[in-house]
Amino acid sequence: MEHYNSPEFTSLVEISRLANTLQTVMDMGMSDITSRQWLPLMILGRCEEAPNLNQLAEKCGITRQSAKQLVDKLVEKDLVRLEKDENDRRNCLVIITKKGRSWGKNNLEKNVMFVQELYSGISEKDIKAFAKVQQELLAKLEMIKSGMTEEAVNE
Repeated sequence: MEHYNSPEFTSLVEISRLANTLQTVMDMGMSDITSRQWLPLMILGRCEEAPNLNQLAEKCGITRQSAKQLVDKLVEKDLVRLEKDENDRRNCLVIITKKGRSWGKNNLEKNVMFVQELYSGISEKDIKAFAKVQQELLAKLEMIKSGMTEEAVNE
């Protein structure tokens, strides 16, 4: 059990708690979309070119099936639309709608205030270091995931 008291396990537990608490707090602060729906909407708002469903899932760090469920909810709310990719008719592009862009603009101030409150009292140096560690962990998780995928294919 002493391994579970290591800094690595403690960090992993805290990352999980952080993700869960962030989701809970964000859900409490939004009435029209969930925190899970917020992420693809924000990613789409930052994309220069509309991604297909697989690309959006990858950018969100979720499965294609989870992305499809989130996108379907956003389509119902007219925040995004699905459009056939003219270069590959088997693919659908996920496109943010005018209403989706308006949602982002209308909630910008609230979102900025939340982020400022969340990070208040934490130095820019610490925020950058935290972001760097997160990026390193994400890169390692991608390597682990691709290794697991290769193992499953080889079985």
